[in-house]
Amino acid sequence: MENVPRPQEENCLAAYLGDGRCCAVVGLSNTGKSAFLRRLSRQEVGLPAPGGQGMSLFYVDCNRMLSLSEQGFYEAILRAIRSTLGDWMVESGLAEHLEEDYQRIIDPRNPLAVPLGFNNALERLCDASRRVVLILDEFDKPFETLKGRIFLNLRALRDRYRDQLVYVTSTVRNLERVRDDPESAEFRELFAGHVCVMGMLEEASARKLVSILTAKEEICLSEEEVDFVLRSTGGHPGLLNGVVRLFVRARTAAPKTYERMGIALVDEAMVGDEVIRGECERLWEQLTDLERDHLLELAQGQSASDKGQQSLRRMGVIDDAGAVFAAVFAAFVERLSGRWQDQLSGIWLDEDAGEVYADGKRLPTLTGLEYRLLRALYARKDRLCDKYRIVEEVWGESYLDDVDDARVEKLISRVRAKIEPDPSNPRYLVTVRGRGYRLQGSPSSSDDLAPLASSNG
Repeated sequence: MENVPRPQEENCLAAYLGDGRCCAVVGLSNTGKSAFLRRLSRQEVGLPAPGGQGMSLFYVDCNRMLSLSEQGFYEAILRAIRSTLGDWMVESGLAEHLEEDYQRIIDPRNPLAVPLGFNNALERLCDASRRVVLILDEFDKPFETLKGRIFLNLRALRDRYRDQLVYVTSTVRNLERVRDDPESAEFRELFAGHVCVMGMLEEASARKLVSILTAKEEICLSEEEVDFVLRSTGGHPGLLNGVVRLFVRARTAAPKTYERMGIALVDEAMVGDEVIRGECERLWEQLTDLERDHLLELAQGQSASDKGQQSLRRMGVIDDAGAVFAAVFAAFVERLSGRWQDQLSGIWLDEDAGEVYADGKRLPTLTGLEYRLLRALYARKDRLCDKYRIVEEVWGESYLDDVDDARVEKLISRVRAKIEPDPSNPRYLVTVRGRGYRLQGSPSSSDDLAPLASSNG
């Protein structure tokens, strides 16, 4: 995937970095952000001043932070710098000084040694190079979680060195959607109007990726098969990889069946394939409620509202005509829509997605205890669930003697507050006095909906 060209994104990044401007790369999961940024760090993208002491790029995978802390963040950055030092840095003695700064961070004598070691290292780099570019990939969690003073420090370093120090961040959403507080505001200002959206692959790039994947597996797809892959995946690299894998499996594991059925065999297999389904679920989970509602309205043939449409189009989830970008993901949304249309009243639990619906509307995320309680009641819908069964399934058998009635009742009240239209007059989670609790009025009094909660579709 790293060898796949992305001309639009390359031009976008080259323009920002050439002018010394910070840039935020934004895109959904498995759209190729990390692969693209690794190529950028190796300067395989058309940058205006590549190599040598002109522009020094350092790729930092924030998923490799040893701890989600100030020390962990600074250590990850300096570790990445140490691993990609150029010859000129070694010859000039800069590498030796950076090693000293790194040791101050991993073995600090006092709390100030960590930020001091990091600042010293960045200052040395900026003083020795025309431009230093820190590429902060998988930046979502650190930016959301770390203390604001870290980002104030990054802003202060940028203010000191101006276009000699450039930050590139990679997140699923725009930075202000990840975190919107006064402490991070000055850092976020650096990226205002400087956003590169990583959408789906353009057709030429998608064909290139198919070629790379099939060559690796030593198979060759016909033009018709390649067109099917592109149509099914819409240029989403993760989905594309999954569909090509199905072609490989069909040809090697069931050659006679594939010879007879051809593309239809792969088309049929996509519905229940765990990899493809997992990619679709990851995409779905990263969408906002408004964006999901828009897609569901489309799938149900309703006149979809404008809310959510603009962001979906910007990310490439729907095209300019308003259609879903890929046949595989469109089918996934249609299956979800079909389920929800049938669940217009009562409580419904989708165990695959870990989501709960009341009267057809998705509820706010439940805590672990709340979800386990509702799952236990849902498994016995319209049947009594006594206190002992609840404790065993929610807390565990070892807690039978430790969890009293008041604790169970408190958890029941919390769940009611989330699923009931009027928690003081519960319609669904009712108390059977002296015996336990019952979840009633769920989608069906029979068990024919239970398979939906664990099906592949």
